Amino acid sequence: MPELPSGTLTASHQILNRQDSWSKGLTQRPEVLQARLDVEKQGIQLKFDRNQLYPQLDFVGTYGYNGTGTNYNSAWTQVTDRLQPAYTYGGQFSIPLANTAARNTFKSDKVTLQQLLVSLKRQEQNVMIAIDNDIGNVQADYDQVLATRAQRQYEEQALDAEQKKYALGASTTTLVLQNRSALAQAESTLVSAMAAYEKAQVELDRATGLLLDHAGILVADAERGEVTRMPAIPFVAPRPEVPGSVMPQAEPPAQTPPQ
Repeated sequence: MPELPSGTLTASHQILNRQDSWSKGLTQRPEVLQARLDVEKQGIQLKFDRNQLYPQLDFVGTYGYNGTGTNYNSAWTQVTDRLQPAYTYGGQFSIPLANTAARNTFKSDKVTLQQLLVSLKRQEQNVMIAIDNDIGNVQADYDQVLATRAQRQYEEQALDAEQKKYALGASTTTLVLQNRSALAQAESTLVSAMAAYEKAQVELDRATGLLLDHAGILVADAERGEVTRMPAIPFVAPRPEVPGSVMPQAEPPAQTPPQ
């Protein structure tokens, strides 16, 4: 796909890789990560429930000191001096017969795990479909930018030619104004096309989970409640400096093409 001609309105062409975009979306989208954590948590719960179905063997034991004096003081002295050690030990083995409650819990949690797995797969499919759609929108909107840019250049050349003809007395004011109006409309159409292209790129960043990274927004800053680096968001400027305060310097984020 050719690059846009030079001019005041430009748009960078992003090289899109469907497989890489899928990989990023499936590993960075927060709802997918949460769904995987839910599956893992339910898997641990199911292992615990399965253990409740088996026989149980417990070992118990105690160790201490006895006091058998004729009064409290003499008995306490025997305990503190550790004169009569005592200990017990034993075991307890239990076999669940019906164990209906544990079996029902295990079956219920097993069904829940299956439902969570289905939900996870559905979310992964939705993410992949959204990425496919957004990649198509980015490519289509870029083609539209190229087309409207070419139309603007044509209208600009047509106006220049009409003005030259007017200077030679071979045209009229009406024709010049018509060409100016056509150029203004082409300029407006180009701006709208570029806005749609920028929006499509943002949607693709959101679908792949790279929106914060490309905007230079640090989650760690939000956790600390302190901004250490200004976000690099197009057309957004920091507020004027307040006397006595220090504004962090803006740092451009890593220029990684949206995948």
